[in-house]
Amino acid sequence: MVYRNDSTPTLNIPEPALRTLLAICTKRAPFTTHRGHTYLQKDGVAIGSPLGVLFANFYIGVVEERVFSRAECPFLYLRYIDDTFVKARSSDEIETLRRTFEDHSVLRFTLRHSQGNCLPLLDVLVTSTENGFRTTEYTKPTNLGMCLNGDSECPTRYKSSTINVYVRRALTHCSTWHDTHKELDRISQVLVNNGFSNKHI
Repeated sequence: MVYRNDSTPTLNIPEPALRTLLAICTKRAPFTTHRGHTYLQKDGVAIGSPLGVLFANFYIGVVEERVFSRAECPFLYLRYIDDTFVKARSSDEIETLRRTFEDHSVLRFTLRHSQGNCLPLLDVLVTSTENGFRTTEYTKPTNLGMCLNGDSECPTRYKSSTINVYVRRALTHCSTWHDTHKELDRISQVLVNNGFSNKHI
């Protein structure tokens, strides 16, 4: 598709060469187990490969083109790599869309319906309201609240980065100041539980 799409700039590498390089980086990249056995990837991309996200994003994009050229687009359709957020007119429309995606790909798609107008998408909890959507930071129930320990012997910049990540998520994921303050209170307690003191926070 890269070589047959008018909207894509021409690459300075011949198509057969790029195909060969991608095959080497995916299928012909051997990996060794802890017992010394060497394996080759037969299908897909090895976990941890830098190409995994790129290929997943591209593949789903191709599937979307096929599906939406034949089926009506739902009321709202958002995607981040291979996770989608869909607001449809009915449960039947969602199920039809899921089946259509499976018919046009080699993937199996799972559904999660909203509970009480709330639906987690990655680390964001989306709540449907009369005026649109409200978002807050989402933490899985299995999350034990563990992070880098503030008393550990590691560079201060790592400790600062831990705090910065939590604060940045609160500021970017929460759509109201009330939820932002609530999340900042929660993460302050998480940090204290992990050995961070007021001088760190």
